[in-house]
Amino acid sequence: MPPAQPHQPSNGTPAPRHEERLEYRFALAFGFMSVIPILIVWAWAKVHAADMSLALYGIVGSALIGYFFITRRIVRSMIVVAQKVRAITSGQAAGRIDVAEPNEIGELARSFNRITQELEHKIEELESSRELARKLLSRIGTAINSYEGIDNLLSLIIENSAAALGAEMGTLMLVDGEKQELYVKTMWSNNGQVVDPQLRIRLGDGIAGSVARQNHPTRAIAQPAALGFSKTGAEESAILSVPLQLRDHPIGVLTVLRKGAARPFTEDDEALLGSIGSQVAVAIENYRLNLDVERTYLETIMALALAVEAKDPYSAGHSKRVGFYATQIAEEMGLGEEILRTLNDAGILHDIGKIGIKDEILLKPGALTPDEQKIMQQHPVIGEAIVKPVRSLGKVVALVRHHHERYDGMGYPAGLKGEAIPLGARILAVADTYDAMVTDRPYRKRLSVEETKREFKKGAGSQHDPAVVDALLRVLERKELRLTAAKDAAAVPPMPPASPSGAVPAKGSDPETLGCR
Repeated sequence: MPPAQPHQPSNGTPAPRHEERLEYRFALAFGFMSVIPILIVWAWAKVHAADMSLALYGIVGSALIGYFFITRRIVRSMIVVAQKVRAITSGQAAGRIDVAEPNEIGELARSFNRITQELEHKIEELESSRELARKLLSRIGTAINSYEGIDNLLSLIIENSAAALGAEMGTLMLVDGEKQELYVKTMWSNNGQVVDPQLRIRLGDGIAGSVARQNHPTRAIAQPAALGFSKTGAEESAILSVPLQLRDHPIGVLTVLRKGAARPFTEDDEALLGSIGSQVAVAIENYRLNLDVERTYLETIMALALAVEAKDPYSAGHSKRVGFYATQIAEEMGLGEEILRTLNDAGILHDIGKIGIKDEILLKPGALTPDEQKIMQQHPVIGEAIVKPVRSLGKVVALVRHHHERYDGMGYPAGLKGEAIPLGARILAVADTYDAMVTDRPYRKRLSVEETKREFKKGAGSQHDPAVVDALLRVLERKELRLTAAKDAAAVPPMPPASPSGAVPAKGSDPETLGCR
């Protein structure tokens, strides 16, 4: 049977009291060290019949003084150090060791205090870094969800890289391959200095140009103006610049500046910024690849939209006209430029889902049967599926899906009602209906402007949003006023121009010779 193993305390259980055992052993050692001399002296005194009382008392007193005033004090100091070490290893706050020993134990305690102080400082830095990382991730999440996500991300990287390195300024410049120049993509500064956005640096020129050309990081001392920052109040700064490269080809330069030449950047700083630069280069390249894919997909969608109209000669130009009418209505309603652009794009793409409808239904000259109507009513959903993958068209998706909803909730595909329908979709529905009314269709002739206005007034509040209808009617009224004014101007014969002397030219004079146009 194997011998029993000594019990090993697990985490969370009290450790054996080594300190007490140590103190006990020291006491036992001093006991033996004092008892043995006493016995020797006592035996000698018995043999020689001598009186050694004073000697015995002296030995005992010396032993007790040595133990209680010297050894025991040292042992207590060692116990304190051991307890603090145990607290550190168990993850507890140890605090300082108050040991006034002028010997090796005192030096050990002071070293322990320095180590724990540095450890606490590192823990504080770690907690600060965690909080910074949490905030950074939160801001990155917001940036990713926006259309201009890459620009926001790059700005965040510049700001946080500079902050992490104790720098006050930073720039990100990218390579213009055609012109072989660096241009400013984004910058950051905490002291109001800015970089000229039109700044161009040829590859090989200056600090940034040399870093890009040689694909090698540089640490230098220079003025911020060397990187295009404003010169006002500038002083020599420590500069750290690293290349952004992919497959040994330069794509840009990442640079940070620290005020004052007395605080130069270190190799560790260079390694950190170089690592960040590598990730930035990959992010930029991925963004460019995704942008190329998105652009190709967008061009394909536009081609599909044209293909839909090419099927039906009656709908030629319909999508562009709907986009134009929608922007006119939105402008009349006082909406901003962003929604005007969105409506124009939505107008062009609103019927793209008809590419998935059979021609015998799509081009049928007569009225559709109920089953055919159900099939036709799927085109907004099909259009949504086609447009949705394009991130830049994110705001168009809902308009494409809901442009056939009715204000009274009787539309399709979702049966949304009133304000639940996106405003852009309500505007698009009015523009789509208006163009359908004023153009010839296989099943009817176009309506006059007056008939169109009457139909819209009749459908306001049921089929269409009354506010959007009112905006359309105001647009039409202004158009009629412009046409009337143009007709009136054309009906009035031009007055003959006066001669230089102010006399009216004689009848039959050539207008061209008198400067008339």
